[in-house]
Amino acid sequence: MKQGATRNVFLTKRYAIKIPRFVEWRLFLHGLLANMQEANFWRQLKSDKLCPVLFAISGGFLIVMARASEFSRSDHADFDFDSFVDAGDWVVPVENKQDSFGWFQGRIVAIDYGT
Repeated sequence: MKQGATRNVFLTKRYAIKIPRFVEWRLFLHGLLANMQEANFWRQLKSDKLCPVLFAISGGFLIVMARASEFSRSDHADFDFDSFVDAGDWVVPVENKQDSFGWFQGRIVAIDYGT
């Protein structure tokens, strides 16, 4: 399991399962909103820059994403963040942090775009 500020992520061989952390109400609500944002962005855009959301429970209580391989420190050092987030008529809503990206089917994807 990995812990973010607002969500816990359980990793299996094929999936990343994200649930809000219940540390305090405010952070729990932010976790719900992050899950809802990722599910909505995926549903609306289905961009190859986003890690696919495979399943989502309404209200943000849980999402299941495809599991991406971790982005290494050298991957991030060589990464052109500005070019990645510029998607033409929209901007990929992702922070410029190593753990916000991964490799999925041979391409770089945002794995944490629920900001």
